[in-house]
Amino acid sequence: MLTLRTSAHIPTNQHCRGFRLIRTSTGALRARAGARRLFQEWTRLWDAELRRLWLDDRWSAHAGRVQSKQSRRQS
Repeated sequence: MLTLRTSAHIPTNQHCRGFRLIRTSTGALRARAGARRLFQEWTRLWDAELRRLWLDDRWSAHAGRVQSKQSRRQS
């Protein structure tokens, strides 16, 4: 079995910057790269949403503590 690890093993691809676009490329499959990129974007969005919810929860808890302290001072 022939194993090609990089584009350097294929003389026609040595001078190409975007060697992944060439059919004989040894780079990642475009579909796999696209799926990985999409998964990373979903993960980033999910993390951002979880962080937003966490910050909202912490802010609400803080506001509740501040109100309870103010109501105790007024009493």
